[in-house]
Amino acid sequence: MRELTADALGAYLGRRFPEWRDIRIEGFHRLPMGASRETFRFDLGYETDGHPREELEVILRRDPPASNVDSDRRHEYEAYRAIHGHGVPVPRMILLEENPDELGGAISLAEDIRGYHNSEYQVQQPEWAGRLPRLAQGMWSAMGTLAAVPVEQLDLSFTRPATRENTARQELEYWVASLDRSDVGPEPIIRAAIRQLERWQPVAEKLALVHGDFRAGNFLYDDAGNVRAVLDWEMAHCGDPLEDLAWSMARVFSFGKNNMRSGLAPREDAIRIWEAASGLTADARALAWWELFTCIKGQAIWNACAHVWESNAGREIIHAYASWWLHNAQDKAVLELMDRL
Repeated sequence: MRELTADALGAYLGRRFPEWRDIRIEGFHRLPMGASRETFRFDLGYETDGHPREELEVILRRDPPASNVDSDRRHEYEAYRAIHGHGVPVPRMILLEENPDELGGAISLAEDIRGYHNSEYQVQQPEWAGRLPRLAQGMWSAMGTLAAVPVEQLDLSFTRPATRENTARQELEYWVASLDRSDVGPEPIIRAAIRQLERWQPVAEKLALVHGDFRAGNFLYDDAGNVRAVLDWEMAHCGDPLEDLAWSMARVFSFGKNNMRSGLAPREDAIRIWEAASGLTADARALAWWELFTCIKGQAIWNACAHVWESNAGREIIHAYASWWLHNAQDKAVLELMDRL
């Protein structure tokens, strides 16, 4: 993939915004995060006639040639724009460039909310134990707030439409198709789970903008444990908000140590916080369906990582890790949910 440099980005911005003068890009570097997109951080300064000089802290996201997620820059860009101003803290979007010829891949620019943490591993350290309840309250409250936003207030034209009646079936078919595209061989455990899910699907209590990857590691938090911004919306879609709740409690995101979901709180606490913030009820049977569904979704993503690695389309170490450790952990999670472990 073409190297992305500060000089190349500055030249592009000069072409895109001819009214900008004295464009300066400082501190340009790639962040070691994410398996689906490349993320860069930098400071941007420029001048325009009749206005004070602009100084911005910016995050750039670039689509790679191959990814473990079937999404693109416009999808995530529009998801951020849709939810901005509706009670869920997110960065402000600045620019979208979909022509890959400009910078070696489609890019988006967003404000960089700096000075906070996003590591899901940091909060597993002993010194963070006393702050886990605040982190849990912030994460599942933000998720509940997202679930409560009326979808008719949002522009969701960037994603597939859904109804309360068809969203479970639609999401299952979508991720089974993804699993089939990244076939890595026989999957008897996952196929048994798919057969169970096909027998019955829940009707959503309401439709919502579903984040799609809401868990520890995908939000920013401060030293006190307060959630400051929700990130990584490339899998956002219209659907059943129980999907986000189920994903956040997935066993593969519990760090294999105990019953703390997303490493933050027990399952019953996560559900309680989410219900209080959303005003919804986490119906036990429906939630159980979505928890098993997340195993299909997860395995499709880990298998896509294996496909990217094996085809040499991408050599990020996260692809090898996900296709080995997470693949095995996902099978174990299925067996646990189906009472076979």
